[in-house]
Amino acid sequence: MNKKLPNKIVIVSLCEKFSNEIAKMISQELGMLFCNARELIEYELIDRKMVEELASVKYVDKLEKKVLKNLSTYENVCISLSYQHFAESENFLRERSVIVFLDLPKKYVKENEMVSFLDFKLRHTFLEENSTIQIPIKKLDTEFVKEKVLKNLGGIL
Repeated sequence: MNKKLPNKIVIVSLCEKFSNEIAKMISQELGMLFCNARELIEYELIDRKMVEELASVKYVDKLEKKVLKNLSTYENVCISLSYQHFAESENFLRERSVIVFLDLPKKYVKENEMVSFLDFKLRHTFLEENSTIQIPIKKLDTEFVKEKVLKNLGGIL
């Protein structure tokens, strides 16, 4: 059987801002395209509130999933995703992707995101179970984390 090699990197954590910064750095280092899923969705939907008023929240959610599914077809790209977008799309993003879970300290996540203890535990477990690589982060220096991610990616791509 001829297994296809990964052609994209998905960076996810429980703090979207941190994931986004690291994904940008990784994409620059590896000469890949960079995509922030939230910004892509906002661009594609143009005015979410207006679409919700004219259609429905369910319709907007369907459009978001369509954008995320399309994103899964991109090649040579480093994608930054929020936890929510990853949870909604991991089944189709998994194909030909290396999914990197940046395991941030609970205290940092609680200070930077609105996540309760129970949500933290459930989300953390989901990311552990659905990532290709899990990188525990103790030192929040972005340059250090970038190097750690690159080292863990090794020759995967």
